[in-house]
Amino acid sequence: MVNLDTRHTALIIVDLQQDFFDYDIWPDSLIPKTRATLVKNTNELVGHCRNRQIPIIWFKQAFKSDLSDAFLHMRRSGKKYTISGTDGCELLTELDVFPNDHILLKSRFSAFFHTDLEQLLERLNAIYLILAGITTAWCIRSTAVDAYQRDYEIVIAKECIRAFTEREHRDSVRAMDGYVATFLSNSEISECISTQSG
Repeated sequence: MVNLDTRHTALIIVDLQQDFFDYDIWPDSLIPKTRATLVKNTNELVGHCRNRQIPIIWFKQAFKSDLSDAFLHMRRSGKKYTISGTDGCELLTELDVFPNDHILLKSRFSAFFHTDLEQLLERLNAIYLILAGITTAWCIRSTAVDAYQRDYEIVIAKECIRAFTEREHRDSVRAMDGYVATFLSNSEISECISTQSG
């Protein structure tokens, strides 16, 4: 079992925002169909971490309305989503977000790219990271790789992630598991943090 010292662990939850669960924006994506399950599992994981005083960090992807700071593929297509100030940019209303949680913004796949995450983790004395959110193939994988390259120990909550397609999800898990990260269920994560002195 992975050793997660609760005094040096942080939970990072990526991009569980309204727009990514909109069937009109993503008609071919599996993500809108998984909303209820993802929310349930994520809230369960958050509860486990809160009980052990592990800091919770929520990430929101956000772009200007003119897309000047957006991905190249968005600028080329003109497709707009997670625009700052819109309801679609907000976290899902069912999520258990508390006032003392940390909420950070990003504009690229990795939660480390041009954000204050690294500085925040230093202030929190974090060595171990638990990752959750979407998508397995893009933002979770990019964040995990960037964390690994910074020598963080990474656990990915396998019940709290999803990809646009099943193949993307499966291939990304296979590529990362046991290499840049360890994939654990919520119950396994709870067991890891329960056995540590907080």
